[in-house]
Amino acid sequence: MEPMQQPAEPTPTPQSPQNIEVVVHSSPKFWPFMGVGAAIGIIIGVLSAFMGPEQAEFTRGSVAGFLGVAFAVVGVLLAGIIFLIVDRVTLKRGRRGLATPTGDSEHA
Repeated sequence: MEPMQQPAEPTPTPQSPQNIEVVVHSSPKFWPFMGVGAAIGIIIGVLSAFMGPEQAEFTRGSVAGFLGVAFAVVGVLLAGIIFLIVDRVTLKRGRRGLATPTGDSEHA
């Protein structure tokens, strides 16, 4: 899958009033990061429930459900942090360019 291209805030350049300076960078997609983080957390939670000692008070299924949800939350939080780091790195590697507006003047 190809990363999305997002222009930065357009700023007019002093050279030409028709050109706008933009920064183009590849940005990762947010929801796949969160989904992978949750999936990894659920897998780790379920594996730890079935690999640990059996509890007399709870079934393995209830322990797996609890740990799956708990580890999914942790996985989503870690995936969010990783997403922010990757987004900042790709923003710094963005390239500047000049854009010439087309005939659409509804955003002006």
